[in-house]
Amino acid sequence: MTTNILELIQYITWLATERGEVLSPIRLVKFLYLTDLYHARKNSGVTLTGWPWKFVHYGPFCGESLGTIKRAVEEGFIEAFSYESQFDDEEHYLYKHRADKEPIIASSLPFYITGPLQGAVKKWAGDTYALLDHVYFETEPMMGVQPGDLLDFSSAQEPEPAKHISMKKLSKQKIAKGKQLISKIRENQESLFQLVQERPIYDDAYFEALDYLNGDALDFPVQGEVKIEDSVTKFD
Repeated sequence: MTTNILELIQYITWLATERGEVLSPIRLVKFLYLTDLYHARKNSGVTLTGWPWKFVHYGPFCGESLGTIKRAVEEGFIEAFSYESQFDDEEHYLYKHRADKEPIIASSLPFYITGPLQGAVKKWAGDTYALLDHVYFETEPMMGVQPGDLLDFSSAQEPEPAKHISMKKLSKQKIAKGKQLISKIRENQESLFQLVQERPIYDDAYFEALDYLNGDALDFPVQGEVKIEDSVTKFD
């Protein structure tokens, strides 16, 4: 099957835009990797793009992906808009695609690509960390490789379908006991709320780091100031 990769990039970006999301370079690259994986699972390890993916830059990456994304912008397949980063003076871009209807390529792609791809974009178009976790830890070509290794898609295989779990029928006594426990939990809502409040809270620095990661960079200086107000303790 011959596929126009520029149109594929347009389709992925359109899927995200339809959900109110814009794609950073790192997210768009990972969705292209997943597209190759979905194709390889049904075609004996042969990818759709034919690109040489390696284990670098937060998991699977290839230089061809960034070059083709740039072409997609230049030829009008997708739109790019820049944003400023407080960590450096380089240009960073996010991508979107405005269209009233689904790109034409969607009708020519097999469902074994469009189905899981739509699901992936729905899950991770706005969640870089979860997307990186998935491609890094849960995709077959990334299993057992070392940084710098070329990824082998011959290991690609369909995930096993979820097993049907038959629920055991509960007796009337156990149902009554369960209702008692639920009532007890409701009576202790204040205690449960306190436990939730004690969980770690993500602060501004966390979200700033995530924004910077979406700009396709991670190494940045950490600056800050800590003010501690307490009584002075003398140490001998």
